[in-house]
Amino acid sequence: MVVTFDSNIWRKVASPMNFPKDPERSINEKLNLLVKQNKIEAYLSETIFTLEAIKRVDRKSFLMVYRPDIDVKVQDDSIFDGTIKLTFKIGPSKDNQPELNNYLREHLNDAVNAGFKIIHLPRIGGFANKEVDVYLIEFKENEFKKYFDKCVEVAQRVESMGCGYKWIENIGLKYDKNIFDGIGKAPDSENDSIIRAVAEWADGDTVACAVGIGSDYICTNDIGKSAGTNSVFASQNISLLASDFNFRLIKPKELADLF
Repeated sequence: MVVTFDSNIWRKVASPMNFPKDPERSINEKLNLLVKQNKIEAYLSETIFTLEAIKRVDRKSFLMVYRPDIDVKVQDDSIFDGTIKLTFKIGPSKDNQPELNNYLREHLNDAVNAGFKIIHLPRIGGFANKEVDVYLIEFKENEFKKYFDKCVEVAQRVESMGCGYKWIENIGLKYDKNIFDGIGKAPDSENDSIIRAVAEWADGDTVACAVGIGSDYICTNDIGKSAGTNSVFASQNISLLASDFNFRLIKPKELADLF
């Protein structure tokens, strides 16, 4: 059984001993054991350690200065008939990356030791975290193309519903034709919206990762209440996505009860 764990539950499953007063500790301990026994093939989206690792108060300032690394090279054999062939590579910034705090780092180590796998989100020019890169699962070339294509399909569908990355895009484009320049120009009255938009962006990309990897379930306690109907986890949106992409949301207790 393939399960992707959402940001609001994975720490409790990876490190149940760190939450002794949690009323669902026994459930989390059971799920932890099931992951260790490989009865649950457990995944985490990279976005937990990139987008969601950015402190809430720093999200606007981080986005307004972030730029991906762009490498342009002239191909050596390109000049033979008056034309020049260029190769463009766009990737995450090597210098300006989110950093893990000690709290996240401890839970990441527990998760990896328990058997959780970290999925790379292949968004062009997206974010990376050098501490997490070493844990990302490796795909064979043919497997990665299938995963990539499905991620793109789901992400585009999520955004067509006004969810996920669409939130941050809408804010940025209100103030500039360049999304991130627009985030920098946004007034302070938009700060709370930007914070929520980054969280929704991460949720949307988590769904894309989960479907791309072939998850049967996304385990979460999030049903989109705080974000309203434009949350990817709002019931009507999940119903549409689940019917098209063959997965369902499941709460930790429901997942534990399957075993």
